[in-house]
Amino acid sequence: TANFSEQVVESFPSDISTGIYYGWACVGNGDVHKMVLSIGWNPFYRNVKKSVETHIIHTFKEDFYGEILSIVITGYIRPEKNFDSLEALISAIQEDIEEAKRQLDLP
Repeated sequence: TANFSEQVVESFPSDISTGIYYGWACVGNGDVHKMVLSIGWNPFYRNVKKSVETHIIHTFKEDFYGEILSIVITGYIRPEKNFDSLEALISAIQEDIEEAKRQLDLP
């Protein structure tokens, strides 16, 4: 998961809905990969600041801290919500990833 800085989060449109999105991501000048994006406060973790977190659907050989991350949001999966347990959160994340893959594989 790659988190955007507060400065980048503040540059997102103020009226963008919180929730889970999907699209495409590129690290540095690398290849473009499918991604899932969370925009919001992550209520399960009781965050007090809005965050934007990107899960790139790819296994990287190395960490990419400090690299430029470019994203294109192409769709919306669901609104942000709270979960009763970490297991429920993990299950929802896996479902979101599968939905993103399905949508991004469409012609």
